Amino acid sequence: MCKYVQNNRQDYMKRILIPNFIFTTLAFLFMVSLSSCWKNKNATQIDLNLSLVWNGVATSIGDTVLYQETMPLRLEKFKCYIDNISIRNIDGNWISSGSIDLLEFLQTDELTTAEFAASEMKRGVEIDAIRFGIGVDPFYNLLDNAPITFANDHPLGTVGGAGMYWTWETGYIFTKFEGKVALSEGEAFTHPFAFHTGTDDLYREVIIELQESVCIAAEELHEFNISIDLNSSIASSEDEIDLLDNAVTHTLNNVELAERYVNLLDNAWMLAE
Repeated sequence: MCKYVQNNRQDYMKRILIPNFIFTTLAFLFMVSLSSCWKNKNATQIDLNLSLVWNGVATSIGDTVLYQETMPLRLEKFKCYIDNISIRNIDGNWISSGSIDLLEFLQTDELTTAEFAASEMKRGVEIDAIRFGIGVDPFYNLLDNAPITFANDHPLGTVGGAGMYWTWETGYIFTKFEGKVALSEGEAFTHPFAFHTGTDDLYREVIIELQESVCIAAEELHEFNISIDLNSSIASSEDEIDLLDNAVTHTLNNVELAERYVNLLDNAWMLAE
């Protein structure tokens, strides 16, 4: 009789303990799996698809457009550094990527990519604006012989940043916009212009407000189409650069013109369809 009672008691305890053990084990494994999942999440990726326009019409380097509605203008070069793409959450806080890229529009559009740490994005972040610098951060810009401190193919390296570094103590060239103007159709392009800007005080930040907020999270990819109106980089309702006179600056030889150009360029970026 005692043995029967004892066996019944043991069976009863097994029926209690085994489900509890299984539940506890599963819960533990779930928590470990969840923790591991977040730990191994990949970064959020944001791609900016950039294209050139002239007065709102798509264009490419090598094209001929109209300057002041009557004079042919041949687009020959547009290059610039895009620094530290950042996103703003709806609370007004900026999240930085630390990215740096050199855009060189040849006859195609450009793509630049930024990654944001999974630890900041894992729960999802609602964003309403994008920000990036035109130029190179002062910390890197002021390094002695900066290009040799980076890998050759890095945007700031000797090869990756070829032609975009001044060796006479002024650092990187932030932007290059070059072309030639003809006085009328059929005439030679006899009036060159060139805007080569640099030095830390000419660093500018572009802020692009989104039409509506977007929620992004870790392991996601989001793309934004952005156009650069090259005409807006030389003319606005507040300022207009005369490409036939006083149209060349390498910054130090014409600081005023360089500053006018970067101020106009700052407002030439916009969301595209």
